[in-house]
Amino acid sequence: MKHISCKSRYSITIYTLHLCLFTIGFMLGCERLQDSSKIIHAPAPETFKVGMLLPGSISDQGWNALAHDGLKAIETELGAEISYVESLTPSDWEADFRAYAMQDYHLIFGHGYEYQDAAIAVAQDYPEIVFITSAGASGAIRENVSPIVFRLEQATYLLGMIAGMMTQTDKIGIIGGQELPSGSSTFMAFEGGVKSVNPDAVVQRAYVGDWENIAKAKKLALIQIQDGVDFIFHNANEAGIGVFEAVVLAQDSGKTVYSFGANRDQSAVSPQAVLANAVITPRAYVQLATAVQNKTFESKLYVFTMTTDGAIALTYNPALKDQVPKKVQQKVEEARLQILAGTLEVPQIDFTKGDED
Repeated sequence: MKHISCKSRYSITIYTLHLCLFTIGFMLGCERLQDSSKIIHAPAPETFKVGMLLPGSISDQGWNALAHDGLKAIETELGAEISYVESLTPSDWEADFRAYAMQDYHLIFGHGYEYQDAAIAVAQDYPEIVFITSAGASGAIRENVSPIVFRLEQATYLLGMIAGMMTQTDKIGIIGGQELPSGSSTFMAFEGGVKSVNPDAVVQRAYVGDWENIAKAKKLALIQIQDGVDFIFHNANEAGIGVFEAVVLAQDSGKTVYSFGANRDQSAVSPQAVLANAVITPRAYVQLATAVQNKTFESKLYVFTMTTDGAIALTYNPALKDQVPKKVQQKVEEARLQILAGTLEVPQIDFTKGDED
């Protein structure tokens, strides 16, 4: 029998031990890799997707642009994937809602009263998706459909006060796009603001007939200016740019005339013409989207006012603010505080009431 020394036996034992440890470590490593693979291949969190139907171009610097501002704020603050489409004709509305729904969007806005019926029709086929329509009525409420209302009237009332106190002719104009309840309500509030400080003032009103015809809005504004109007409030979306052009033309001819911006701060659109603005801020859109993302959204009528996280605001054009007398600014601020306190009720149309189907 071959003799094996103690040293040799010791070396063999150490080698065997190393081999066993390596084998065990290899097996454990494989098991750990298998466990890790389960984590690596786990599905990523679902991206929150928000779509929007717009009745016009975001280049209007007003109604459509403000909604786009809200959509961008949702993207920035909530990390959402966003998309919008200009949905211009009734034949497009249901198809555009359905296109977003088929792509598994979680929230779809219809930015206008006109989208209400289409949203209701499509929503019943997609109960897991939330549909929200602007300037809607309470009769549109469904399990996954909610109307929202921006009480811009609170700010337009204050614009009316400015016009009523500053007019030199007691003639004030309004230019609208089409005659809709929500727009008519802002005009009622504006006129109420005028009359609250100047009962003798006469307020004229004209409609373009659509929301894009800049040339026609300009023509209507020039007719009013020729008749002696020296302040014009528009709520005409893209067509409102024509009002600003008319005001600048009148100013260049030596007349003292001003206009007001609507829905969005339009001071930069026409720094020479826009004295102040009635503004809807993006905060409302972020609030609604946050609730949908967190699955805490409740289907109901949402009304956004000056007291709702500053959703509605009055802003002055920094370039022209010094043209507004301090006493006028002070009186307007007093009225604003009364609105916030609930002691001043602004005249408006309650277009939120609608028949339940």
